[in-house]
Amino acid sequence: MSYNFEEEKVINEIVKRDAKKVLLQFPEGLKYFSIEIVNKLRQKLPNVEFIISGEPSWGACDIAEDEAKEIGADLIIHFGHTPYTWYYPKFPTVFINVESKINLNPKILDDLIQILKNKYDAKKVSLTSTLQHVKLLPEIKKGLEDHFEVIIGKPSSKFMFDGQVLGCDYKPAEVPADVYIIVSGGLFHAIGLGLTTNKPTIKVDPYTQKVEDLTNEIQKILKIRYAKIMEAFDKRNWVIIQGIKVGQNRPLMVKYFYDELNKRGYNVYIVTNKVLTIDVLRNIDRSFVDVFLVTSCPRLPIDDLFNYEKPVLTPGEAKMVINNSLEPYIFPW
Repeated sequence: MSYNFEEEKVINEIVKRDAKKVLLQFPEGLKYFSIEIVNKLRQKLPNVEFIISGEPSWGACDIAEDEAKEIGADLIIHFGHTPYTWYYPKFPTVFINVESKINLNPKILDDLIQILKNKYDAKKVSLTSTLQHVKLLPEIKKGLEDHFEVIIGKPSSKFMFDGQVLGCDYKPAEVPADVYIIVSGGLFHAIGLGLTTNKPTIKVDPYTQKVEDLTNEIQKILKIRYAKIMEAFDKRNWVIIQGIKVGQNRPLMVKYFYDELNKRGYNVYIVTNKVLTIDVLRNIDRSFVDVFLVTSCPRLPIDDLFNYEKPVLTPGEAKMVINNSLEPYIFPW
């Protein structure tokens, strides 16, 4: 496997806690390895019952506490995330980082340097990463710092690593820079970084061993988001979606928006939800409903619900409407 699942740590934690029934929770990209992990754990702990959660897991805000209680588990092993910035589970939970074992081809740094110099004439760059690749940051910084000032920002949580970002938390990128670099696979985290900074954004992908400039792609997404915001201006009937997953329930945020919108004389409705989809919106939508505001996860309006026929806003975008201001673009919160 190209990931370190830290099986020995998992075994030690189970033994230390004398757990007899353990729920294993994997994010979508790592579920593929789940049965193989169970086989390895059973070899050392034949008397422990292991159950794999088949439910979606979108992050450390989405710990399967209710599921563990329902099946009578003693312990949750949550793979692939560090503890969430604003929430730590009440149910006994062990977090396993699952860092990638993939190294970078030296040519990647050459390609990155060429883009930074020739396309952006960069002097100062920000360097961030997802958890799986955070150990690559010192190596990349060393390769860049003969040419640029390189900043690896501090995270928002003591549980996270320097430079580590989440899909809803880009605190390490809150530094002044000409270009923002992220080490990750896929587009998810890179898009979030670009929306947060609204600056040139480059992805270093360890899986494809390529450097991708995503600045234009992010600007296209930003134009779509502004169109949604403009459409929501002066709309009077709002539905606030209050997430009720344990790490996504933000009652104070819901109250803030409810109060602020009511002050303006708007009609405001609150709907609770665990897993938000277009079908969920369509089932509660009415002809007089104008805008949906999602307070559970700010990535849902951006990634999953962007093509809904009515504006579906993030909290940051809703705040722009309330402030009657289009600048700056606020993401995520």
